Amino acid sequence: MKSSKLLTKLAACLLVLALIAACGSGGGSTAGDTTSGGAAAGDSNAAVDEPGAGAEGPYELTVGWWGGVARHEKTLEMIELYTDRFPQATIIPNYAAFDDYWVQMSTLAAANNMPDAMLVQLTYLGEYAQRGLIRNLQPLVDAGHIDVSSFTAGALSGSTIQGNLVGITMGDTSSATVYNKSLLERIGVTEMPSDQMLMSEFADYLKALVPLMPDGHYVAELFARGEQNMEIFMRQHGFYGLTTEDGAEVGFSREALADFFNYHLDLYNAGVYGPIEIILDDRNAQFGDSLRGRGLQAFWGTNVNQAKIFQSTLEDELGMLRSQVADGYTNRNVEVAVCSTWTIAGNSKLETEAAHFISYMVNEWDLQSIYDMDIGVPGSTVIQQHLLDRLDTSNPIDAMKAREIELMQDILGTIEPFNGRPAGYPVVVDDLRRLMDEILAGNISVDAAVDSHFNSMSMLLN
Repeated sequence: MKSSKLLTKLAACLLVLALIAACGSGGGSTAGDTTSGGAAAGDSNAAVDEPGAGAEGPYELTVGWWGGVARHEKTLEMIELYTDRFPQATIIPNYAAFDDYWVQMSTLAAANNMPDAMLVQLTYLGEYAQRGLIRNLQPLVDAGHIDVSSFTAGALSGSTIQGNLVGITMGDTSSATVYNKSLLERIGVTEMPSDQMLMSEFADYLKALVPLMPDGHYVAELFARGEQNMEIFMRQHGFYGLTTEDGAEVGFSREALADFFNYHLDLYNAGVYGPIEIILDDRNAQFGDSLRGRGLQAFWGTNVNQAKIFQSTLEDELGMLRSQVADGYTNRNVEVAVCSTWTIAGNSKLETEAAHFISYMVNEWDLQSIYDMDIGVPGSTVIQQHLLDRLDTSNPIDAMKAREIELMQDILGTIEPFNGRPAGYPVVVDDLRRLMDEILAGNISVDAAVDSHFNSMSMLLN
């Protein structure tokens, strides 16, 4: 790895805020009116001496992302390939584990010194956009600096806040239900569940499994804790989401919340979720030590992109379902495309250079082949097809990867556009999770829980 082009992995791991302040967004040349001149989307034969990258002279671009060791290594390898092709660019990486990353971003935001290009997860996207920490990218798309010609409307919707395109997805995922097909077969089940079952039908299916489960086995994890399950339920009933679009108020009715709580209380009382002690004990277990990781649980909620990881650690064959649909729904196709999306800092002086970097990262197959949809299904349909072409579906992990792409294509091709989650959304989620636990533990009634939530949110939102 070229030390002049890329920090060593050790140095990157130890990167401190002082280094960001010294080499950050104000460094290098000013964007000005130069054009990106980047390679066409999917062109894996781009010339190394292509002018590109939005600058005539050398510059330093800070880039931020989160993840584990494997993702860091993949991203660093992609960056090295990028700087080989565009030698005027020096990329200064700033990466960390998920929780640490957001602490760093908060500190850098306070100093008005965020990375020029950075990954932002959907949960934070609305807050960052409202605070002006990231910029509207539509002008850069219109000017040809970012190529989204092979992106579907669904793939762009998750990165759109109040009508403004503020990110370009590196990977989309959404809510799904994973099931242990081998476990179901072991207990004599021959009919597997299907995509988008009505919630009442799904509940009947789960309840019928309870008496078939061996000792120490449980039908499902507590689906009520899944933030997307909450959100989908409300959106299928015609509400915007868990809050109003501006984030100022609760986004659903008291009746809808009571229905949500009662649905899961009924499943709990039927034995689907197991005792509250088991639920709480299993919640924080690592996957390998959890009920599902030991083949002791038949169903659990997840993001679509996680299923291949589960499959890689289990001998049992897994399946994956598109999320269930509320009875009496207004619209059945309302899953949220959870994007991990490239953004450009509002304070960046290198917006054209950052735009070129982002466009190359999401459109160039040589780079995407390294990443291998690590963070979800890429937005480019060209890249999706490349990924499908190299899979061997006789291999269970590759089969799950193919299912991931297939499911996300279905979701992204049918969902209603969604303007994102505003600030305040995490507060609502945390309170609903707490109240569901209290209901199952018998500490509060459903009606009292509904009152508590609305009373709390009237003080905490706005």
